[in-house]
Amino acid sequence: MVKSSAESLLSVINDILDFSKVEAGKMEFEQTAFDLYDLLGEMTRSLSYRAHQKNLELLHDIRSDVPLQLMGDPGRLRQVLVNLIGNAIKFTDRGEVMVTVTREADRPDGVMLHFVVNDTGPGIPLEKRRVIFEPFAQADDSTQRKFGGTGLGLTISSRLIAMMGGDIRVETGADGQGSAFHFTACFGLHGEQLLKPVSMPVRRLSGLRLLIVDDNATNRRLLVKVLRKWSIEAVAAEGGQEALDILRERAAGPDAMRLILLDSQMPGMDGFETAQRIREDLRLNIPVILLRSMGSSGDAARRRKAGIHSYLNKPLRQEELLAAICEAVGTAAANVPAPAEIAGYARKAGAPLRVLLAEDNPVNRTLAIRLLEREGYQLIVACDGREALTAFEANSFDLALVDIQMPEMDGFEVTAAIRHHEAQHGGHLPIVAMTAHAMKGDAEHCLASGMDGYVSKPIIAGRLFEEIENVLAATNTRISS
Repeated sequence: MVKSSAESLLSVINDILDFSKVEAGKMEFEQTAFDLYDLLGEMTRSLSYRAHQKNLELLHDIRSDVPLQLMGDPGRLRQVLVNLIGNAIKFTDRGEVMVTVTREADRPDGVMLHFVVNDTGPGIPLEKRRVIFEPFAQADDSTQRKFGGTGLGLTISSRLIAMMGGDIRVETGADGQGSAFHFTACFGLHGEQLLKPVSMPVRRLSGLRLLIVDDNATNRRLLVKVLRKWSIEAVAAEGGQEALDILRERAAGPDAMRLILLDSQMPGMDGFETAQRIREDLRLNIPVILLRSMGSSGDAARRRKAGIHSYLNKPLRQEELLAAICEAVGTAAANVPAPAEIAGYARKAGAPLRVLLAEDNPVNRTLAIRLLEREGYQLIVACDGREALTAFEANSFDLALVDIQMPEMDGFEVTAAIRHHEAQHGGHLPIVAMTAHAMKGDAEHCLASGMDGYVSKPIIAGRLFEEIENVLAATNTRISS
């Protein structure tokens, strides 16, 4: 309750500060280069933990003609999207939240993009659709008591969108259910617009017969579209029993499936049971890639028993999906890094991750220890920077979690000493900063100092483990290349 109240208070303060900047005309906008594909992928990953807690699917789709290398303020775009997607998750109890990006119009100085955030929650009555964009207003008087908030989120978002040269509106389904928030924004184009490697057909996968098993129709549709772009012959099933029927029919013929993408959470027969029955009942040895929600853990024993080849976290990123498919069928894909989730599966199935934890605050230290030990990691704990450096010199680690503010040596000094040692002796220890600093530029400062990742306090389990997986994936990619 204390944690929830503190987060609510922090949200209120941030909203009021942003609103006051907008009203005073002091809201600053940057013009910097960014990749829309990476921004949307990272942002939906960060929100997927909240969606998973409500058993919601969080999906995104960038249409093929949308330019990805843009000039603008990625932080403000992220702020708008986080607000709209966060609201959609908050007010949706079942179903899905979908983000779609299309190309609205070309402009002399760039492009106007059209974003849509759809949900399957309750619709917004016509008389309330304009009110919700006014300061301190919400669609229902009971909303604030149930969900909290200031009623400023949509107001701030609408002002930010106007400053990006666009506008915002909301629609509700014909049956009064589901909301769709549409907004446009203008961006410049940066450099040569190259297609992502995953957007080009992979010749060696052409004709591969693959079975998708997922109870969510939107997810099936998006997966089929992506796979067909790679010339993969994809067949979709909405449940375990239908998947077994398809596999049984095709087992002995020329159309036999060579790979299965299997959702872990399905009604009736879940992914684990389906995979186990494929092996026990049908006697088929087809590689299975499990699609699981971000934040799921503790399923290593079930994966081994069911014979799962590897797993991917939702929402899926195309380059990770392609790498997993290539790895499963024994095909090398040029310039495609191995996905973090495959590496994560190998670690949990084998030796536990060895982590150096450097934290001087006893409360934060206890929390981090509990979270990491619960995931099965092996820890060596240091109470200050000098202890951390001594532990590094005496042991080998897979990862270091380092607090920025510590006595004796702070986190930056510890990182500098480790990087100096590595320059002389080789190797690279992934280092994730843990800090109460959450101001603009702090993340960049940590990365510039030689750290690989950054999590702000108070520590949130889902964000911590997501950052660990991202950092380890980047390190594995760098080493392999």
